[in-house]
Amino acid sequence: MKSIQKPGLQLLNTVFFNKYRLVEKLGEGTFGMIFKCESTDGLCAFKFEKKRYGRRSLLKAESEVMIELKGFGIPKIISYIENDDYNIMIMELLGKSLEVLAQQYADEKLSLKTCCMLGIEMLKILKKIHDNHFIHRDIKPDNFAIGYSDQSQLYLIDFGLAKQYRNAKTLQQKPMQKNKKLTGTARYASINALRGYDQSRRDDLESIGYVLAYLLRGNLPWQGIVVKTKEEKYAKILYRKQSITSEQLFFGFPNELCTYINYCKNLGYEEEPKYDYLTDLFKNIIQNQLHEEIDYKYDWLQNDIDLNVNIKENYISVDGGNENDLNNLSMVNNLSNSFSNSRNSLSGFNLSFNDNNLDTGYYDEAAEEINNKKDNKILEKQDNIIQNEIKKKKGTCCCNIL
Repeated sequence: MKSIQKPGLQLLNTVFFNKYRLVEKLGEGTFGMIFKCESTDGLCAFKFEKKRYGRRSLLKAESEVMIELKGFGIPKIISYIENDDYNIMIMELLGKSLEVLAQQYADEKLSLKTCCMLGIEMLKILKKIHDNHFIHRDIKPDNFAIGYSDQSQLYLIDFGLAKQYRNAKTLQQKPMQKNKKLTGTARYASINALRGYDQSRRDDLESIGYVLAYLLRGNLPWQGIVVKTKEEKYAKILYRKQSITSEQLFFGFPNELCTYINYCKNLGYEEEPKYDYLTDLFKNIIQNQLHEEIDYKYDWLQNDIDLNVNIKENYISVDGGNENDLNNLSMVNNLSNSFSNSRNSLSGFNLSFNDNNLDTGYYDEAAEEINNKKDNKILEKQDNIIQNEIKKKKGTCCCNIL
């Protein structure tokens, strides 16, 4: 993978709106780029998105949802700005993502206590979101980040795929549809999402189980699959998720983790999850098995290091490749030209929304690159079965292997 740090450096030290100076590039992806900024009010993050005419802006959808959900565990939106070519979201600056922290602790893994405390906080944040009639639909380690100053605070980010799952007044959910394209990241998606079913609260919760399994194990049994097409990838991941038991997934870890994932898998589409029951599973591990307190002294707080030094790839996974490099270099040049003569002409504005119109629709997964190439012998003998199923299902919206 080629380095993509060069595109975007031309914007460093550029001052926008006589207030925001870009001081560090944090990452980039299919949406554009994100920068750390200094402003007269302190540090913040600057997120750029190139406009895609004829398609709804993911960045605007994200800002709408985050403003609606403002509060605990949701980063603060400072402003959302548009011009002819770009959308910009200015938001609270956060620290490293759980994906970056997991890589940092790759040798010794994150501790069971840390993962259980993360599970408790994830459930608190998701309950708040679900109570406000939204589902996230892309739960993964990249989309959880710790605070920049308070590194014991957990945040959920990237709401571009979030959706209002029920009517805010009547609490009525739409009937579940099938044969839907996958929204989210296949590695952490629920079994029902991979089958092509509409997502609901249960799917966010099941994804948490896979995130915690990844943080505890350092990998997942369906990583490292060699495929030629996205459909084949989804089908193989689905087959493995269905074939591996919770006991295999959490082998060597407390049974409460198996109970958690089994409970989430058995939830009905419209069924309200018992968040307190699930939270108590994690609390029981910490208090009754580890005989420790829930003090939120995470692994990264035990070391005398500054996590904000060299804080790269903070919010998102980085996509590589020649075409992406050229596109982002062009974006940098266009941004520079777009704002060089009009830095004082734009100002942020507060957004107000009708909560019945916040359904962002669905977008295809910005497919993750599988970079874990460790030996993975689990269920490899079933690959021929998968190939046959792919041929049968080819041409459909979703590979529905039951």
